[in-house]
Amino acid sequence: MKVSVCIPTFNQAAFIKQSILSSYNQTVKPFEIIVFDDCSTDQTAEILQSLLIEVPSLRVFTQPNNTGIARNVDACLRAATGDFIVRLDSDDYLFPEYIEKLTRLLIENPQAGYAHASVQEVDQHNNYLKLRQLARKSGFQNNDEALNACAKGFRVAANILTFRKSALIKAGYIATITNFAEDYYLVCSIAAEGFGNVYLNETLACYRVWVDTGKIRQRRKLDEIIGYRKLFTEILEPAYRARNWNTSVLDSKRADFACRHSDCLSWDIYTTNEKIELKKELFHLSSSNRVKFCSWLYLNGLGGILTLFEQAKIAAKNKLKTLIRRAGN
Repeated sequence: MKVSVCIPTFNQAAFIKQSILSSYNQTVKPFEIIVFDDCSTDQTAEILQSLLIEVPSLRVFTQPNNTGIARNVDACLRAATGDFIVRLDSDDYLFPEYIEKLTRLLIENPQAGYAHASVQEVDQHNNYLKLRQLARKSGFQNNDEALNACAKGFRVAANILTFRKSALIKAGYIATITNFAEDYYLVCSIAAEGFGNVYLNETLACYRVWVDTGKIRQRRKLDEIIGYRKLFTEILEPAYRARNWNTSVLDSKRADFACRHSDCLSWDIYTTNEKIELKKELFHLSSSNRVKFCSWLYLNGLGGILTLFEQAKIAAKNKLKTLIRRAGN
């Protein structure tokens, strides 16, 4: 059994050493750790060069030009030669038993395309924040269940996943160039190709959460909406039709996504023309009357009503997840 760890990176000099060393210092060591640097402009290159001596299994690649998140992650995954491939962002890190426990699950569940676990949120100073757990018991989820779950959202605690290489190959790795939701796109592709997944309700990694003072994530909202639309049109809808499932269910889910993200139309970081473009893409995702109504409310300063309703839904969902987890223990 060979395990590869893939770490795509861009300007994460402050954290990449921790990420690499956590991958190397495993109870079951990976035979290769692959880093793809997407033309970082900080001290990433120097840190990687110094680690080549300390970590003999480290392989470093530098993109000839900045390719963006989706292409860089795709190239990193394709370079891996292991039977199982860990996908890890360069600001996140693994606990020592991560590889041992998740690869064991993949061996025990040959129909699983990937394995995942609970994660601990940390801030930029490695202070623990909240624990991320799914509202499901540990164990295998078959491909039909996984595909239905994909229509509702990205059902993982974080994008720290261990893939079966054969599942990645069958899914075509990351077959999208949109620089948002690429991990979500990939797990949906794997489910569409007939693979399930296996989850372990045990905390095995840390996921970095940023205070986005520069509102960088907000500025990516257009890419996010486009990414969700492509997810439905390129993966979910063809997969539902291939199974003779009712695609009208997906129409409702598309509307859910569009309504949820229409709050961006009230953000003051966008100009009038940018809001017009955002609204256009929201309507491409779903042109239902519900989406048009939500968009109108946010554009006219009345979105606070919807925000309160959404916060209440999230609070109720979190309470339900807690009850489900307690019932499973």
